[in-house]
Amino acid sequence: MSVTLSHPSSCLLLLILLFPGHPSASGTSISDMVNTAARVLNRARRARHSREFLHAHNIARESSGVPPLEWDKGLARFADKWAKQRKPVCNMMHSDGPYGENIFWYRRKKTWSLEKVVTRWFEERFNYDTKTNTCASGEMCGHYTQMVWRATRAVGCARVKCDNGRGYLVVCEYDPPGNYEGESPFDQNTVK
Repeated sequence: MSVTLSHPSSCLLLLILLFPGHPSASGTSISDMVNTAARVLNRARRARHSREFLHAHNIARESSGVPPLEWDKGLARFADKWAKQRKPVCNMMHSDGPYGENIFWYRRKKTWSLEKVVTRWFEERFNYDTKTNTCASGEMCGHYTQMVWRATRAVGCARVKCDNGRGYLVVCEYDPPGNYEGESPFDQNTVK
């Protein structure tokens, strides 16, 4: 039998049941224990999200013949800060920061896993013509080219729930950035 604890109050209940008279718990308020449990769960959630984002990116990069990315906590913080700034209106506006950036919005959490978001960007490969280094007329392919930009070495992403039920916003930051006009994402000599 396995038990999944997904809410801070369930973790607190487990702690109280397992260690009711534990000396380290004396003098600790229930709200402090709930806050600690919430922080632990949030850290675990961020770690799981970072693994999911990185794995999906690296599967796409491997199938495109480019080296894998590393997860960068600084990029993830930048993505999280920008996504949180967009929460009230939940629109897809670029930060104009120093990194490459992909943004995605969706309405329902149940239909969009983090992997599915990255896969949607990767599906833009069908709109990209490697011979002309352009997107098909009227189609997008810049999310794909940023994901697989050969010189890019690191990624950091965040997802936030928008205010007033407006859905979810995903932001990924890439360093070094890609999508330089006139350059192919697959160029060996593309290093900025």
